[in-house]
Amino acid sequence: MKRRFKTDNLRSAALALLVALLLANVAAWPGSSANAAAAEDKAKDGDHRDARKAMRDGKYDEAARIYEALVAINADDVKARLGASFAYLKLMDYARCLGAASEVLKIQPSNARAHALAGVALLRSGYVGPASAELKLSATLDSRESLAYGGAAEVDYYEGRLNESRRKALVAVRLDPNEPDYVITYARASSRAEDFKEAADAYELFLEISPESDSERRDRIRGLIAFYRRLSGLRVHQLVGTEVSELPFYLGSDRRPYIRVKLNGRTAVFVIDTGSGFTVISQEAAKSFGVSEIAKGGKSQGVGGTGKFPIVYGLIRSLEIGSSTVRMVPCFIRTFHGDVGRPSEERADGFIGLSILSHFIAELDYNERMLRLDRRSESSLPPAGAGITVIPFRTTQNGLISIEAELDGKKTINAILDSGASSMVISTAAVERLKMDDQIIKGETRSVIGAAGVTPNVEMLFIRNCRVADLHQSNLNALILDLTALNETSGFEQSGILGGDFLRHFRLTIDFSRAQLAFQRPTTMPAKK
Repeated sequence: MKRRFKTDNLRSAALALLVALLLANVAAWPGSSANAAAAEDKAKDGDHRDARKAMRDGKYDEAARIYEALVAINADDVKARLGASFAYLKLMDYARCLGAASEVLKIQPSNARAHALAGVALLRSGYVGPASAELKLSATLDSRESLAYGGAAEVDYYEGRLNESRRKALVAVRLDPNEPDYVITYARASSRAEDFKEAADAYELFLEISPESDSERRDRIRGLIAFYRRLSGLRVHQLVGTEVSELPFYLGSDRRPYIRVKLNGRTAVFVIDTGSGFTVISQEAAKSFGVSEIAKGGKSQGVGGTGKFPIVYGLIRSLEIGSSTVRMVPCFIRTFHGDVGRPSEERADGFIGLSILSHFIAELDYNERMLRLDRRSESSLPPAGAGITVIPFRTTQNGLISIEAELDGKKTINAILDSGASSMVISTAAVERLKMDDQIIKGETRSVIGAAGVTPNVEMLFIRNCRVADLHQSNLNALILDLTALNETSGFEQSGILGGDFLRHFRLTIDFSRAQLAFQRPTTMPAKK
């Protein structure tokens, strides 16, 4: 019995050893490895689902963190890198968006989505030419890549091709009906084309499919919808009177051009303002001249103060500019700042913006102090030649003219052409990016009056040379301002403003139909008859 007991013990010990060996080597069994891999894949799929849900809910920070964690686990996870790039795009972090897309292209050089993300990141950063090339390549690689069409629609919008912009935006919507950015591009292009019903319908759809996290933006769009519903069916900007109109302007001490117009039949003082996409009148002028509020909602972005101000819409019955009259003029109504103590001829009742000027070839002659509006179909810019420089321009999402300028031989920036601004402006971001801190003028500051209020103690930057094409202006003192609020609605980054201190040296002619500007130097201007 004792012997058998020993044998049983030996068998038990052998069995235990075998079990231990099996347990120690269980990872080598194919079935076990597959189960572990399947569990890991299931966890990753769950993370991807969570990230997509966060994107749909507008929680872009959360989505980016999830995608970043997935990339940390597996650097070759292309889907996670693309997701992170798109999240960065929504967060307006264009450098990281481009970086993540570039990492994908190292793994998959022909990835259409990565090229589209890179293209839109470049576009929003202001590099329109390289962006267009990336977007075109993306659409070539995959004709069903919605972001390629959505980005191309934005480029067309900025460069004035409204019909193409609307067509490509619709293609993008058909390919991805749940992406609100494509819908809003279509809405903006429709608005610019004064197709207000289509614009209102598109904005309604945007509210249905966009995350509810951005309440301020949604309030602004609700106000737009109400405004466009009121305008729907109306013929706005009706042009009557002579086809060519000339009107002298007064160049104020603030280097802004002031003209006398007839607002609803009565004399008023307006600034010619190429830095405003819309016509604007003051609250006091609205009461005095009988311009009533027809809609309101949300806040607009502007320079000065908090960077934002309430949006109130009105409708001007008629605005006489010399011998030309524009009837049914949509406008903003807002508070004007800084008029106290100014000469009477520099107390503006309103600003004539691009929504009116764009119906003409508009000429602003600083030498002769003359505004000339020409709506003849055969008219065009003066031909480029000795003393005349013709350059293309783009328009931002909010309808402002953007041109390229070079500062002190450094990198080229996008700048707003703004006759309503007294001085040149450089953004704080551009000063940092271009490493121009050493050019800040020590001990010299200004108070800046803008649409959104007054900003005190603004630093100044000395610009040795500002170049636009072959035009140079030297020794300019530029204001350093935070243009973040402006860039929230620009679509692509604006790093500066060219104001009166630059523009007053030229005769400026704007051809909106061809998206071109002509700058003519005084020495080459013909004598006025």
